[in-house]
Amino acid sequence: MLYVLLTYLCSPIIYFLLLFKKRAINPSTKDSDIGVNRILIIQTAKIGDLICSTPVFRAVKEKYPDTHLSVMASPLTKKLLEYNPNVDEIIPLKSSFYKGFVGKMRLVRLIRRGRYDIGISLNPSVPFLLAMFWGLIPVRVSIMPDFTGITYKMASVFSIYLERHIRGRLVAETYMAMLKAIGSNDNDISKEVFKSPDADKKVVGETLVVSRWEGTSPSPTKQNSKLVGLAVTSGNKLKEWGAENMASLADRLVRELNVCIALIGSEKDRDIADEILSLSKYKNMIINAVGNFNLAELPALIERLSFFIGVDTGIIYMADALNIPLVDIAGPSDMEDQRPTGKKVVIIQRNLSCVPCSHSFKAPYSCRYGHKECITSITVEEVFTGVSRFMA
Repeated sequence: MLYVLLTYLCSPIIYFLLLFKKRAINPSTKDSDIGVNRILIIQTAKIGDLICSTPVFRAVKEKYPDTHLSVMASPLTKKLLEYNPNVDEIIPLKSSFYKGFVGKMRLVRLIRRGRYDIGISLNPSVPFLLAMFWGLIPVRVSIMPDFTGITYKMASVFSIYLERHIRGRLVAETYMAMLKAIGSNDNDISKEVFKSPDADKKVVGETLVVSRWEGTSPSPTKQNSKLVGLAVTSGNKLKEWGAENMASLADRLVRELNVCIALIGSEKDRDIADEILSLSKYKNMIINAVGNFNLAELPALIERLSFFIGVDTGIIYMADALNIPLVDIAGPSDMEDQRPTGKKVVIIQRNLSCVPCSHSFKAPYSCRYGHKECITSITVEEVFTGVSRFMA
């Protein structure tokens, strides 16, 4: 709140300084691209949110192909952007960088050095909203979710354009609506992920995933079997389905559909992957790829899958971007906000009074009732049936 009040006090000076910057967008003229040289997009959310933001990067580059596009993102998701042809610069940003008043001034200096003509914040964050103003970006576009409090509402007056997120509309659709403020009418929300040049070599060679999958033939046979990806867990513990369920599902898929399983996750998920393997009856049909690939390499494995299964976590959206059929165990997640949009998608979710409680801009990390029934009541049978719709 102090930062907001200070901005109100200093706003006459900042508005005066903005007068000396060329206005990048003039809605009254047809030449809306005149003067647009540098654009900043802020998206520091997690993997799935960043993947769902890729239509924005594409649409901005289509509207302003000669513009330098910078994306401010979390260091954890940086690899997702390294080979995206629509992104010219990645600015990794830890939350600790702008902590406290001194940190917020540091963020302002970082933005001001960029000399941006347009700033678009996909995060409903007071520091980002105000930093674009203090950073002297002439055209500032922000989002207004329906849950925002008084502090954000007070800060929102310093945006030039403010797009409200309406419940029942996908967040990706709200993002695209934001771009109307800069002259883009693109409504294509199809997602994109890009792999590193050496990703295929690493998948095939260094980890021997494909050779193990297509190699020897234990019983049940691997010959002609398909590869199914299984996301072992989620970064949000509220969404965890459990190692026992994962192992039971993997065994049934191997036994009844004659598939091989690839366990997928990050380095920190190795323990649960080991637990799944210890519980499985068909260890020789499971490839443990957990922690073996970074986010720029993982698409090379995901695109080889015949099917993908997981709770509503970031890699679900990578599989969706690559048009892989999938089952999303949605649990507490708000599917009206964000969901896989492919043609072969099964979403499993309980109709409970407390569901959804996890939203794109507001996600709890524990169950307020202590039972996690939205996720624990999902059965292996239900998930197997969902897979069978496309794999049988």
